[in-house]
Amino acid sequence: MRKLSYIYQNWSREYYKLKSEEDTCWYYRNFYKSDMPKKVLAEKTVDVETWAKYAYGMNREFMNSMWAGEFSFCSKEFNEKVDAIARAFNVTAFIDIIDQPYAYIRFGGAFATLFFLDEYKRVYMQYTFQNAVSFDTSELNKERFKRGDLFLVELEIFKYPEEMIDGDWKNKDYISYAFNPDGYLEVTKMYDIRSGNGIEEKYVAESPVNVESNWEPYPTFGDWDSIFRMKRWAEGELAAGFKNPMDYTK
Repeated sequence: MRKLSYIYQNWSREYYKLKSEEDTCWYYRNFYKSDMPKKVLAEKTVDVETWAKYAYGMNREFMNSMWAGEFSFCSKEFNEKVDAIARAFNVTAFIDIIDQPYAYIRFGGAFATLFFLDEYKRVYMQYTFQNAVSFDTSELNKERFKRGDLFLVELEIFKYPEEMIDGDWKNKDYISYAFNPDGYLEVTKMYDIRSGNGIEEKYVAESPVNVESNWEPYPTFGDWDSIFRMKRWAEGELAAGFKNPMDYTK
């Protein structure tokens, strides 16, 4: 893996650029102004790293409360606790040798989404991790969640036209790989999105795939290298026969 350096300023996906430390702190002060006492909010947003450390701790507290049984995933209480406890923060990674933005990750509550950037600073791929899932899973997987591990539930790929259209890089093609911890894999492909006459195809793996590489230990603050890994699966690791669910009724 390339040598990366990390900062806690937000990345603007819409404008393809890094936000300043001042703008990042302003965003958190504004976003959480109705959820936190003004004095505490001012103290925690004095700089981006102070905010990130605070938000990191609040997210761990949120997950500990969830697995202690205080509320369940995807319940009304879950959403209320997200607002009351969880706090979002970003980590942006640069490739040291060329000072090129590589990716950024957004943490919040039980979720973390990693966005990879191309040479035009567009998001061309993203990994979505969760510390819990909204369906039944094995006791072994539940224990992994309880200790804080994250599971990569979706890999998304965005394909762009060769040139901007009307000053916009909006993607034309899209692929999604959706996983669950028991090996279920569903692939969705969308083509020619921009035309308004796009084609969608959906496939399901006929047998469980190996998802061991989807697991990620929740990072220690400041130790981001592992979760920023792009290469997670060995060649052929996700290979499986696929069926089109539209063709199967059993």
